[in-house]
Amino acid sequence: MKKVIVFAGTNEGRKLSTFLAENGVEVTAAVATGYGSLVMPDMPFLSVKEGRLSLEEITELIKSYDYIVDATHPYAKIISENVKEAAKRCGKAVMRLVRPSLEYENVLEFSSIEAACAYLNGTEGNIFVTTGSKELLPYSKIENYRERVFVRVLPTAEAIKACSDAGFSATNIICMQGPFSENMNLATMGQINAKFLVTKETGKSGGFQEKIDAARKLGTKVILIGRPCKEEGMTLEEMFIYFQKEFGITQEESLSHFPMFISLKNKKVVVIGGGRIATRRVQVLIRYGAELVVIAACQSESIKLLAGENKLTLIERNYLPGDLNGAFMAIAATDDRDVNEKVCNDARKEGIPVNVCDRKELCDFYFPAIFENGEVTGGLISKDGSNHKAAKETAARIREFLKNRREQT
Repeated sequence: MKKVIVFAGTNEGRKLSTFLAENGVEVTAAVATGYGSLVMPDMPFLSVKEGRLSLEEITELIKSYDYIVDATHPYAKIISENVKEAAKRCGKAVMRLVRPSLEYENVLEFSSIEAACAYLNGTEGNIFVTTGSKELLPYSKIENYRERVFVRVLPTAEAIKACSDAGFSATNIICMQGPFSENMNLATMGQINAKFLVTKETGKSGGFQEKIDAARKLGTKVILIGRPCKEEGMTLEEMFIYFQKEFGITQEESLSHFPMFISLKNKKVVVIGGGRIATRRVQVLIRYGAELVVIAACQSESIKLLAGENKLTLIERNYLPGDLNGAFMAIAATDDRDVNEKVCNDARKEGIPVNVCDRKELCDFYFPAIFENGEVTGGLISKDGSNHKAAKETAARIREFLKNRREQT
């Protein structure tokens, strides 16, 4: 059987690896970090090789593979060059998976971080840096950088060490795992009073647009580090088509989740979290007679009020193992991704369907946009659960149609 190796430093690389494994193709995803390994699904035909590789190690690794895909980050120039050189030494070809650029305007673009820092050194105001932890030293050349510069990096020991080595204090280090919504970027930039945003053009899946939109709303000036060069290669969709032909993969149009109406009457549903999303979930579930248990250290006023009316059981603490015992279904709706993932893993072990508010790919079921009118009721989700706005708008049109029809009769 022919084998594929994907140097999978991006979300697109993960998706391609998963696609191949789902269709019975033996694939290895090579990732640099523990986090890259963690987000790869555990599934047949997919193996993960973790760790940063030298040119010699890459050369030795790829010898046994028939297809080599470079799906690393657009700015990961060194690894891309090493993969290309290793393939050349082995007499093999490399396919580059490229992330399409987005259109943008009203930004100051620089060819390098060093050039951007030279410009910023002559300015005033706080700087929000989102270019990663690997190139932090140039920012230390900015006058008063310990007070002015705030860096957002992955919550890993390696990233924190890089920040510390560059001289950043804990108060100016923001350790978070994306993806980041526009609202999250608004909150972060607003909190630190950012006058400048330094970012790379990472494309749609890299959260670039959400950062740009937030900066514009706040009047924050965008400093863009341009891509090293224009790349030749295939998009993710083109890669799918290519490998479908290569391996004779036939794919029927399918939906990821089967829509089904079930009774929640007197069934125990455990909701972990007490914020905005958890409150919305609770308000829907109450209408369907679920026996609700909400576990959260902090809760919204709506949840407290419902608990006071004995419409749910409120446990005021953080999530603990065993909290899902006897549950019919579980909702992970905290603002802590690690906690949500823990709830998901515990639910899977117990065979309990789970909805994870910030990770659609982990959801066993989605919350639909509901419409109802007398004898007619229904719910809508988008094709893969990723576009709730479209589902809500469609449901609103159906509600309006049903309302008009009722008034006419």
